[in-house]
Amino acid sequence: MIRRLLPVLLLLAGSLPAGSLPAGAQDAGLAFLRIGSNAAASAMGDGGVAYTRDAFATYWNPAGLAAAASNGAALSHVIWLGNVRTYALAGRFRAGRRGGVGVFVNATSSGNLQAREGPTAEPDGFFDAQFVSVGAAYGRRFGPLRLGAGVKYLSERLYVNDATGYAVDLGAQLGLWQEGLLLGAAWQNLGRMNALEATATPLPRLLRAGVAVRPFRILAARDGAEVLHLLLNAELSHVFPEERTQLHAGGSARVLDIIWLRAGVITDDAVRRFTFGAGLDYSALVFDYAFLPFDSGFGRGHVLTLSYAW
Repeated sequence: MIRRLLPVLLLLAGSLPAGSLPAGAQDAGLAFLRIGSNAAASAMGDGGVAYTRDAFATYWNPAGLAAAASNGAALSHVIWLGNVRTYALAGRFRAGRRGGVGVFVNATSSGNLQAREGPTAEPDGFFDAQFVSVGAAYGRRFGPLRLGAGVKYLSERLYVNDATGYAVDLGAQLGLWQEGLLLGAAWQNLGRMNALEATATPLPRLLRAGVAVRPFRILAARDGAEVLHLLLNAELSHVFPEERTQLHAGGSARVLDIIWLRAGVITDDAVRRFTFGAGLDYSALVFDYAFLPFDSGFGRGHVLTLSYAW
């Protein structure tokens, strides 16, 4: 019964390309590992491998941990399809002049799902699916080049069956022209799971590569205060073993050094196409929000993130 329910769980996670259900449903599980859990990147087309340097660099690219000049922590809540919810907590800490360390925990729950052995009017019962990722990462700077690596412990539970495993992430970022041009790449989820029921769930090995540019800034003539700061990002992600490539593109505008406006687009996704968001930056505290209008009548998704730097 559990294996027959996996296509439903993967669709709930929004990880399958349109038209691939159920034939490709068992190609790779643990779909939550493919979807960013912070609002800023979610609003920009779910991409961040080149420019991310906050606490959620632990997810997008561990090399970004070496780019920030301060410590930081962030809490995020993702409201997904149906009753699927994700909670993420991440921290970033300076480690010397050239390094940064990150820690994170990410938990996803499906909420109550109906269990059936066959086509019946009433379900045989209810169950939920839970997925957890806990880990740490390190990034180090070598001039304009940053390199990073992370390791994570994985756990999944479906009905009465559970399994654990591990995965490794590797990443690199290159900042040129005073960080006006950013290049990034990451090779994620390299590892394995133990058997769930009878078969081990294959990890979604993910290769990301992207470029981000800061085309211009507008400063006030009187005091030099920032009026507008623009960031544009384009990223390709390729998922194995499904052999599926997606384009993630987006942009953000920081207005008066306080307000963020964001928008993006994703290709070849089961439920997402356009993404939108906003943020409020108040001193060391930042609140970000992403709005995800799902396709095909699936409703709307929301991502809320609260970050603090010191």
